[in-house]
Amino acid sequence: MILLTMIIKLPHLKKIFLFGLIPLLITFLFGFVFADELDQVTADLAKQQKQLASLEAQKNQLASDINSTSVSLSQISARLTDAEAQLSAIEKSLKVKEDTLKEFEEDRNSLIRELYKQGKFSSLEVFLGSDDLDTSTKNLFYYDENLDLLKDRITALNAEVEIFKANKAAAKKLRDELASLRSQYASRLASSQNQYAYTSSQLAATKSSIKNLSAKQSQLILEKFAASGGTETVGENPAASEPLPAPGFSPSYFMATYGFPHRIGMSQYGARGRAMKGQSYQTILNAYYGHTATTATNIPTTIKVNGCNEYGQCWNNYTYNFEDYLKHLYEMPSSWQSAALQAQAVAARTYALRYALQGKAICPSQSCQVIKKEINAASWQNAVNATKGKTVGGNNPLPTFYHSTAGGYTISKLTWISYWSYNDGIKDFYNSTTAYEQIAGSPWYHTGWGHRTGISGQYNPWLTTEEFADIFNAFLLCKTGSQPYQLKSDCEYTQYLSPIDKGGWSMSKVRSELQGNGITPVTSITAVVTTYIGGSVPANTASIYVSGSHGTYSFSGRYFRDMFNLRSRGTLAIKTYRFDVGYCSSSSCTSPTFK
Repeated sequence: MILLTMIIKLPHLKKIFLFGLIPLLITFLFGFVFADELDQVTADLAKQQKQLASLEAQKNQLASDINSTSVSLSQISARLTDAEAQLSAIEKSLKVKEDTLKEFEEDRNSLIRELYKQGKFSSLEVFLGSDDLDTSTKNLFYYDENLDLLKDRITALNAEVEIFKANKAAAKKLRDELASLRSQYASRLASSQNQYAYTSSQLAATKSSIKNLSAKQSQLILEKFAASGGTETVGENPAASEPLPAPGFSPSYFMATYGFPHRIGMSQYGARGRAMKGQSYQTILNAYYGHTATTATNIPTTIKVNGCNEYGQCWNNYTYNFEDYLKHLYEMPSSWQSAALQAQAVAARTYALRYALQGKAICPSQSCQVIKKEINAASWQNAVNATKGKTVGGNNPLPTFYHSTAGGYTISKLTWISYWSYNDGIKDFYNSTTAYEQIAGSPWYHTGWGHRTGISGQYNPWLTTEEFADIFNAFLLCKTGSQPYQLKSDCEYTQYLSPIDKGGWSMSKVRSELQGNGITPVTSITAVVTTYIGGSVPANTASIYVSGSHGTYSFSGRYFRDMFNLRSRGTLAIKTYRFDVGYCSSSSCTSPTFK
């Protein structure tokens, strides 16, 4: 390149030198420089394409894993970290090649200019510019040969450049998609962690029930809640009713939970049911929070949003006008009744005001409140406008938690002491037999959660008689001896009562241990009965009675739930402390009809 440039810059040289020596130099440069360089680039690009294809496959697997309930949160995190490390290496390699590409482009441009100059001379000029016939013949030969060579090399180099650019674009696309996956995972993880926060007191109670509950078992319980769960709030696209799948065996059992996820504050489906029965938004708010909406004078002009939602949209401390922010919320379907939307608008405004007054940015996912960059429908905007400035608590906003479904029993006291105390709650029923959530069509009013081992990703909460009896037997192995049975605080068998697929004792081992302790295990089941805590608000399951060849055993509802969530197979989980048993024989089923 240097020699060629020197020649071009010396116009006093004869044309014979230009047409005789330059082709030789071009041939030399291409033959001994570009050929090796292009071969290396071709090899490097082929290697990068292979790496990109591998990363693309891994990205697709990650997307599948994130949506799969069979992969733990820690596994997903590790795979994402590994994939990002691979992508970082590819991008580093591409950066090196990008520098090489710039040099190649400079060479290419110089060659094109030289080709253009050569193309300005005709064969006659080349002939006349020579001192003898032999020289002119050689000049013509070198001219024609290197003209073709230049064209071929430039074409090849252009092709390599295009491949390189395509690989660079592919790497960028992968980077963006991986970033989107990371955002989705972060949002999902944040949502799970938010749900964990609501169940932390429940987990603490489980730990107090079973003193030796290990960190691994604690994580197992939390992962079951995440894997068997769904969205915490209704959102713009509420879950559709899903028929309970056929168990595939008989008899079969499952645990049906009332409500999801935490039953604290306003039930969104309950609010809809109340609106359908003609209640105003003020009546709805008073029912769930014990207060109506009043005007707040300390609402700031703006609020900051930071983080990513469940739709792959992200904000970096973006500032919204406070009321405009509310119009971007997607916490309740905009097609619902105006009174329900207005109650939701006030609850959401109150929730956001607590963040703003503390100088915090609010997150746009289920961990805080779901917003999108697109403004919501006119009906939702109207609800925000109709309640402008109103909050629950006025200038002292209350913690207005809300959730999709309470299962008919909602805590209204906002400074609750413990998760199982509903003495201040409300029985959220329209009449003695129908809950407001049933009127609204909640798919979570009464349903089972999770799937059994061996059918990963498929909703199937059924248990065989042996699997169901095993929960009772695990409880018996760790009982106190009192009625109804409670779990020992220092149960020596805790480490063995993890699910079988997580290293716990087999079902037969649990039975043999019971027999060794003089306790008759549950092997056959003829009847299962659940009773509820008495009082004005019978919110939780009090006891479970199971009858069979062993006679009749009684179990505490609270402690049975704790043991079920520890011992049950797959991702089966009991979500709240109000639950009962679904049963299916060969001829009929007693169970909810939807999820």
